[in-house]
Amino acid sequence: MGSRTTDDILAELEKEKREKQALTEDQMVTRYRELLAGDSTKIDMLSYATDLGRSNLLDYHFSLICQQWDSSPIKYTELSHSFYRHDIDGIDFLFDKLTDTQEKYHCRIAHLIASCLTKYTHRDFYCDRRKKLIPYLIQFTDTQDNEQRRNIIIALGWIGSTSDIQLLCQHMRNDEDSLCRAWSASSLMQMSFHGVTVKSITRRSREDFIAAIEAETALFTLGCMIESAQILWNKKWVSASSVEKGDEQKILKAKASAIRFLSKQ
Repeated sequence: MGSRTTDDILAELEKEKREKQALTEDQMVTRYRELLAGDSTKIDMLSYATDLGRSNLLDYHFSLICQQWDSSPIKYTELSHSFYRHDIDGIDFLFDKLTDTQEKYHCRIAHLIASCLTKYTHRDFYCDRRKKLIPYLIQFTDTQDNEQRRNIIIALGWIGSTSDIQLLCQHMRNDEDSLCRAWSASSLMQMSFHGVTVKSITRRSREDFIAAIEAETALFTLGCMIESAQILWNKKWVSASSVEKGDEQKILKAKASAIRFLSKQ
């Protein structure tokens, strides 16, 4: 038996793509019920979520994600993680849902759009959809729900621009929730991996990092701020393991080093 040619492989992939797109809602509902009723594994759910993401069943897929959002804690994260597979159709579908679903889902939808967009930074539609999403993220940073606000702050780190640096700095210094302050610092660092230059971030955030690090009383949050600053300024003041363990001695020592360095810049 001869080896397959490139054309053979492409034809096989195209056939598989058509098969997934042809999946019906009845088929997927039945599979989902069987997964819930049986002794399914994480791999089983991942396979199901992948097939659902490659189908044309956007409404059904979204309805399952909403069910997960309504449960606590979320059990099947694979369902939301596979939504990006719907490509631009899925992203535009979610934008429509921002205006025609219950308000309680809006922050989660915006976070999901941002997550999907991170998969498509190379695509022609990326800049336009990113620009469209950012005003929603800025608006949703005012939500009183701490968990939702954390997700929005994280999303700003993925797709935010230079003009959003000051907003993250404000949350790093003033947010009432310690994790929102921590994720704001982390998002400033994340921006440097998603198209915003380190120079732009450090120039606009240095004084805010100093003030936030000096004032922070929550040990984990303080560690996150120092970690983010040391990546942006290419220093090494504290290890990730020390932050995770809450090693007070090492974190406070790193605090002094970070403030001393940043104050001289």
